[in-house]
Amino acid sequence: MRTDRIFAAAFVVLVSTAIVGFSAGNSSASFTGTTTNPGQILNTQNVAPPASFTSATSAVAGRIDLVWTATTSPAGSHALTYLVLRGPVGGPYAQVGTTAGLTYSDTPGADGTYEYVVQTKIAQGSGFFTSGNSATKSTKSDRTAPTMSATCNGGSCAGWFNGSVTFVVSGADGAGVGMGTATTNVDGAGAITSAAPRMVTVSGESATHSVVYSGADAVSNASGNASQTVKIDLTNPTAAGGITAATGSNSGDLNVTGTSAGTDALSGVAGYRVYYAAGNSCPATPYAAFQYFAGNPPPTPLVVTGLISGTKYCAYVVTVDNAGNLSALSNVAGPNKAK
Repeated sequence: MRTDRIFAAAFVVLVSTAIVGFSAGNSSASFTGTTTNPGQILNTQNVAPPASFTSATSAVAGRIDLVWTATTSPAGSHALTYLVLRGPVGGPYAQVGTTAGLTYSDTPGADGTYEYVVQTKIAQGSGFFTSGNSATKSTKSDRTAPTMSATCNGGSCAGWFNGSVTFVVSGADGAGVGMGTATTNVDGAGAITSAAPRMVTVSGESATHSVVYSGADAVSNASGNASQTVKIDLTNPTAAGGITAATGSNSGDLNVTGTSAGTDALSGVAGYRVYYAAGNSCPATPYAAFQYFAGNPPPTPLVVTGLISGTKYCAYVVTVDNAGNLSALSNVAGPNKAK
């Protein structure tokens, strides 16, 4: 009887030691529930999470598609599943799904950046083993369309151009997943889509070139259409006529007038350049120095200032249209003294 008690006590010690060793084998895995088959208890240190994520992308608006490699844990005849956990970057994480496969699609309730981990779960009897966390993978949920903008020759599209225009459509996706595509339709010729930013050339003289443009981010959140008018004037304005030069009213002034203004049929006249050069007889054209006068057509006097008092000058006028085209030179007037 005493011998039986000694053997029983020894058996309890051995079982306790085995359980302690079993529990201490891997702190990253845990067992929940009770096993009905102690002879086939899995070694906790072999219940590992998936080795890595192979991708984590938002494939459609708002949705995050997760893919990972298969766990290295030996499943044997035991049922193996994966637990998907989501949280802010750095955690904490909460379970959002379970799957027996190697992919999972999650749609968080709001846009933002989320971090995911995956755990391996292996059934054992009426309980199960759960591994620790896999490596983290962060990605974005994005339901917001990008904001699109356009430039002409690297700047504003307002006003007139005097040559072909490089029209560039680009987009900003804020805190989203990033830009995907841009679409343009020039003068109704048909919509064309390519990676953003997209560049097209608008050419030909017209006051009504129209470019309809839009864009979408990397998960197909699409902006609405916007329209931009591009105005091109390729024709030079006409020169002013009957140009004369006279001494001005103030020191260093020379008054330049004409009998007829320059004209421009498309973009309109913006102003005039008065070119001048000193000389007792008028030197050969063109002259280098000029002063610009906006919206002051002859016969309104164009008063050239800052000249050398008492020095004779010759002058001619060039018309400038709103696209920056220049007319031919007017007649040369002078020489006449600056006051």
